[in-house]
Amino acid sequence: MASPSSAASSSPRGSPPSSPHGDHQDADSTPVETLVQHLLEAKRSLSSMGQVLRANEIVTAARQAHTESVILGAQAQFLRRGINDQIRLLLRARRSMNRTYDSGKREFKQVIKNLDVANGQLETTMAVLTEQTVESAFRPRGEDRKNLLDFVDVVQVDTMHSALKDNIAALQSTQTSFDGDLLRFDTDLRTLNKTISSAPSPPSPSASNAYPPVPLLLASLMESSHEMAELLASLTTHFDLCVTAVRMTDGGAALARRKAAEASQSQGDVNAVSISGVIAEQESHMADEDPISAEERTGMLQIVVQDASEVPDVVQEINERLSSMEEEYCHLVEQTDQVKATYTTTIDAFRVLEDIGTRFRSYIAAETEFRERWVAEHDTISIKMDEMEELRLFYENYANAYDSLLLEVERRRAQEERVLSVWRKAKDSVDKIIEADRKQRETFRHDVAEYIPTDLWPGMDGPIKRWEVLPVANGPNEEGGSTSTPALDKSTVQAAAARLGRNLGDRQ
Repeated sequence: MASPSSAASSSPRGSPPSSPHGDHQDADSTPVETLVQHLLEAKRSLSSMGQVLRANEIVTAARQAHTESVILGAQAQFLRRGINDQIRLLLRARRSMNRTYDSGKREFKQVIKNLDVANGQLETTMAVLTEQTVESAFRPRGEDRKNLLDFVDVVQVDTMHSALKDNIAALQSTQTSFDGDLLRFDTDLRTLNKTISSAPSPPSPSASNAYPPVPLLLASLMESSHEMAELLASLTTHFDLCVTAVRMTDGGAALARRKAAEASQSQGDVNAVSISGVIAEQESHMADEDPISAEERTGMLQIVVQDASEVPDVVQEINERLSSMEEEYCHLVEQTDQVKATYTTTIDAFRVLEDIGTRFRSYIAAETEFRERWVAEHDTISIKMDEMEELRLFYENYANAYDSLLLEVERRRAQEERVLSVWRKAKDSVDKIIEADRKQRETFRHDVAEYIPTDLWPGMDGPIKRWEVLPVANGPNEEGGSTSTPALDKSTVQAAAARLGRNLGDRQ
């Protein structure tokens, strides 16, 4: 693209310059709408910044991968020279360990099966408690409905489950540990010899038969990244020049702001460069700049128009270079990954060969340790299963006790009804006595009251002494609950009696 300091300079692509006179006329006649369109296109072209940043990331990652591959390649070559064939097949010991391992797996499956049965029975009993809703007559008014399980501490169940999970995890850890010993003793040793004998020598990190050497790929990546940065710089310069041209054209700034706002709303790109912000920043520095002449403005417009036609090509070149870099980087990573794989294989082989001589006794000890730990954990799990069964029986008795409570409530309510019936009968008798007394007092007053001074006995005309029978609460009325025995639905009582295997008459 052309430099803003020269109206007649050519672009980096070497396009032939136009006639100065014709260019001046074309530039002067450029509509403001065209300038704003160039500005918007220049703004969109700056999204290539992401490609340039990606190119820089690729170069950084390529350098790191190259450095690492050089180090790992040298180490792998050194280690492979020190590795010798010292692998011995210990099939008899391996078969003994494998028999112990298989026996433990079978026993473990049986333990899990027994645990599932015990836990299923416990959860079934707990489900019965959950399904059994506590009668609302037992609870304070306004309280949400609760079930039997709400009134017992289920933390014990959670604690037991957690402890069993820990025991099972310990068994699995023991099994996994022993399994790891078997794998290290069997699989690794058996496959290592094939790996060592068949693996090729680690390739040099600076050479490859299929692709260019890593150093050449790295140099190409660095060059492409540099070129992309220069292209982005030219796009940035073109954008700034477009902003200046629009700002110095009548109505250009307002039109640019409106078009930019419309484009932002339609595209929804919140991370794009703000044209309004750039225009405002340039306007804030206008006082520090000398005004340009008409000739300078014409030259500037000529550059803008000339460079605008090259923007798509520059953006395309940036994208093509990034695509090429991605491909080259994949080739580089493929080679460095091969070095890493060779290094990893060599390290694994070296470690196994280094440890096999010193760990053979530990393999034998691992078999004994596995058996002992299995017996200990199995005994602990058996104890926990017994506790689980005891807890299940407790919950089952709790459910039966609630049914007994329902029958007991019905019995108490019946007794209270009997007491109340007695009091009602007594009250009827007392009321009759009081009425008879009232009539006799009236007769007395009619016969002799006029002869007896009223102050002789102030209480002479008073009524008979009255008595009232009121219910007395035997305990505190907590949380607004009623102290009287609640009345239950007949169906509820009958269901409880049926569950307990006896009828209501047996309780009364």
